[in-house]
Amino acid sequence: MGNAIIALVLFVAALGGLALFYGKLGKLSFWKLAATFPEKAFEHFTNDPAWVVLQGSESMPGAGFTGPFLLPVPSLGRTLKLYAREDQMEASQKRFIEMHRALLPQWGFPYLSPLALLYPVEAILSMSNTPAPSVLILGYGFANLGYLLGVATIIPGHFRILGLDERITTLISAIVFWVIGLALSNAI
Repeated sequence: MGNAIIALVLFVAALGGLALFYGKLGKLSFWKLAATFPEKAFEHFTNDPAWVVLQGSESMPGAGFTGPFLLPVPSLGRTLKLYAREDQMEASQKRFIEMHRALLPQWGFPYLSPLALLYPVEAILSMSNTPAPSVLILGYGFANLGYLLGVATIIPGHFRILGLDERITTLISAIVFWVIGLALSNAI
């Protein structure tokens, strides 16, 4: 039972770490909005002092900046290279989201996604009576998460509790989690 509990704690920590990682990259909703409406984002980047847009082969602006961020802008026919002032980036992202909030799709809390996460949790806990090491049990949990995301790719086409709003990102995540599970299950 102890190995399954350790694996479950590691599983929850890994998913929490993934959420924290996405949070540190900047607001995911901001980047989705900017990618969906690149012309509006380009206008925001050029008018906001928090951002530096490199036009050609210019070098990175220097200390205090984060990036580069790449944004394809079809009307310009090229991809922009952006840098943001670390101390102003979050406020700038909030301003952009507030200005264009009506363009964001409005979904309620994804109740079925966290409920569906009980499937890999149950898979991990089902290994409690086996002498398997925690790494193998964790791999089994990740493989089952991959299977779950594979089904979510086909039926609803998203898994919003993990920020997977599109079919292709759900499929890629399913494959990645399944491969991680396969690798961990065969590590010993």
